[in-house]
Amino acid sequence: MATLKLLKSYDEVGNIRTFVFDTAGQAWIAGQYQTYVLAAAGDTKDDNQRFFTIAAAPSEGEIHISTRVSESKFKQALNAMQPGDTIETKGIEGDFTWEETGDPVVLVAAGIGCTPYRSILLERHAAGKPLNCVLVQFSRDEDIPFKEEFAKLAAEHPEFTIKNLVGNPVTADAILEAAPQAAEQVTYLSGPEPMVDAVGDELKTRGVTLKQDWFPGYTEQTF
Repeated sequence: MATLKLLKSYDEVGNIRTFVFDTAGQAWIAGQYQTYVLAAAGDTKDDNQRFFTIAAAPSEGEIHISTRVSESKFKQALNAMQPGDTIETKGIEGDFTWEETGDPVVLVAAGIGCTPYRSILLERHAAGKPLNCVLVQFSRDEDIPFKEEFAKLAAEHPEFTIKNLVGNPVTADAILEAAPQAAEQVTYLSGPEPMVDAVGDELKTRGVTLKQDWFPGYTEQTF
């Protein structure tokens, strides 16, 4: 385990807030996640333990948790943290990472499911690598996470395109309509666990090659 110190926190958009920690010397691959433990949230794992994708690119030299602040005991304890406060972590895991094949890919995010893409895209940009992909970003409303950051990357990388779908249900049909190339390219799907399972199964029946990232605790009403 490692102990991370909170450096700062700030609002992103809507009820999404980013918490910035030091790395405590940890290294990760863009797109990976980590388990966090906050004893102040309660005595049980259900209350005091969560895992989040590290929203920061490794090159940023910080660890970011970007999440919707709900009424859960963990989220409330996280939101109450002040600079200098600490959080405990467990191992960094996950294979929701960019496969270096040279081929373009399709990235699909539902709401806060875009956090791994922030890490991945910023890291590729910092390394001078192409962002040869389309990002299909579903949002319940106009509060689209990282909208300006992604738009800035797209302005610098003509091979990177963004399609923001506001108020649309996340379905296989909607994904394939927005990015027909998903039928031929590796497609990344990230968002609420039930949606990633259901839509992922439907895409697989249509022959789509998928990588999936499941966000527990979110639904199609709260993503």
